[in-house]
Amino acid sequence: MTSPLSHLEPIGLWKHFDSLRAIPRPSGDESKVIEYIEANAKRMGWGVRRDAVGNICLQVPSSQGREGQPIVVLQAHLDMVCEKEVGSDFDFSRAPIDVSVHGDWVSSKGTTLGADNGIGVAAALAVCEDTTVEHGPIELLFTVDEEGSLSGAKQLDPTLVRGRILLNLDAENDDQIVIGCAGGCDTEIEYGARRAMAPEGHIPVKLSVGGLLGGHSGLSIHENRGNAIRILARILRRYLREQEIYVERIEGGNKSTTIPREAYAVFFAPEKYLSRAQQLIDEVSEAFMREIGVVDSGLRVMLERTATPSVSPFDCSSTRRLVRLLNALPHGVLAMSRAHPTQVHSSTNLASVRTDVDRVTLTMSSRSMLQWSLDGVLNQIDAVSRLAGAATEETSAYGPWHVHEQSTAMALALAAFEKVYGTRPRCTVIHGGLECGPLSERLPGIDMISFGPRIENAHTPTERVSISSVQRFYSVLGDMLTRVGTHA
Repeated sequence: MTSPLSHLEPIGLWKHFDSLRAIPRPSGDESKVIEYIEANAKRMGWGVRRDAVGNICLQVPSSQGREGQPIVVLQAHLDMVCEKEVGSDFDFSRAPIDVSVHGDWVSSKGTTLGADNGIGVAAALAVCEDTTVEHGPIELLFTVDEEGSLSGAKQLDPTLVRGRILLNLDAENDDQIVIGCAGGCDTEIEYGARRAMAPEGHIPVKLSVGGLLGGHSGLSIHENRGNAIRILARILRRYLREQEIYVERIEGGNKSTTIPREAYAVFFAPEKYLSRAQQLIDEVSEAFMREIGVVDSGLRVMLERTATPSVSPFDCSSTRRLVRLLNALPHGVLAMSRAHPTQVHSSTNLASVRTDVDRVTLTMSSRSMLQWSLDGVLNQIDAVSRLAGAATEETSAYGPWHVHEQSTAMALALAAFEKVYGTRPRCTVIHGGLECGPLSERLPGIDMISFGPRIENAHTPTERVSISSVQRFYSVLGDMLTRVGTHA
């Protein structure tokens, strides 16, 4: 069967992306896609080096006559966020991602597309195979676990690369050059809870929240999209104002970098209270739609009876403290930039909640443009958690990044963008985290910028990428590589 991508330009790029969509590549399990990269390197006669954590670097020789030019590093990450619609039986480990083309957009059917960062990987491979692009020596640096904890970039062996100009291909707006990004850190919160038998006359019910957009917790946080865990917690708090309930479990969210789209709680309530509980659902659903409906109109809230769980619920005190904790923890934009009022300065994402027998584990993902401000957010999360009797652990920290004042990469990009677009690009600092942060720590003094095609709704099943923007992105990349000798 002919692929729906086979007619798209540039052919080499889309051919690689077509192959990548059939290869399982969740964060932390990139072995299959690494095999694909190594096979292509062998076919092309390129050198291959790997470090201890799985990052891979390919050495691409220069075009004839350009051997003495500076080495340029093209960098992208191999993993992808694996999200799917509720109720979908899609198995990322077995099935290729089902794609379709509608107008200027490539999208997937009910799952993440993997354009983040599959297009970057495909572009790096394709441009080095493209005989029409004259270039000096190139290193292709493909990192692992970017979407998980940035562990590939944070643990990169500095001897893996020799180039001092690095082009990160992981930005998501094709008309801009990214010259800085926020730093970030995750917080794991462990809340210990006691279980006890539910009082007589109480029955188990399930409260579900879904239908939300979700999205990237850095790039979409300013849109004030709904957070399913926070909405769930607010409803449970309303119940507790009127009636004692006993939570058996709360589950929601997936990746720390994704705003939760779905969440649910199983709890015990008096059978006679169910009609009032349903009435409250109708009331709060209307209120939430007034609050978030402009940006997140698909909200669904459902209350239904469920089978009796195999374990008892949390007792009254544990339930109340847990619900208060979920309501007290910060979420969303915490501060806008004082220097650039339209730019988010600090934020945090109440990303996931998981229930075990005697504990509930929450994950928060925080970001800020300044390390001092990030520390303040982390201190707030720690303080709120400890007031509820929970313990915290900070993980996956990385620092903010800003471009060099005298940047060769920046000069190359400005010239290439002006040629392709006919105008100067926007130069922006983004609130999303990029591998440029940890890479700047592992490779001190390296000259970096980031750019990429237009990708919408990354980290969600509605992710899509603009075909025309991919063409422009590829043209800019090729032109930059050709210009290296005149600007370095």
